[in-house]
Amino acid sequence: MNEPQHTLPFTVDLWLDAEVSDKQRLRATELFTSTLIEHLGDASLVWPSYQAFLRILQTQGSGSAETIDVENLSDAERHLFESWRLAETAALECVFGPHRHMGEGLYEIKARW
Repeated sequence: MNEPQHTLPFTVDLWLDAEVSDKQRLRATELFTSTLIEHLGDASLVWPSYQAFLRILQTQGSGSAETIDVENLSDAERHLFESWRLAETAALECVFGPHRHMGEGLYEIKARW
């Protein structure tokens, strides 16, 4: 990751098992964050993309991305939705591997400022 976590305009909180050490937690968070940035193109795009993704879920009346019918989205919404899902999937696989267990892969992103 190019920027230290504390200089980014957002924070990531991965929900990891209690037995995960602080060092492992930090490394997992760094991997998740850097993968999101890499896939979205810039750190400044992570927070607004995440917020737009959540708005799409809300306006479509769904709490789950799996139930969204992308054909009902505008071209811009579809592009954003699919871009976020690709970045999210890559970040989750980077941290948890391709075969996550139930409950793994939960996270929260918050604006820093």
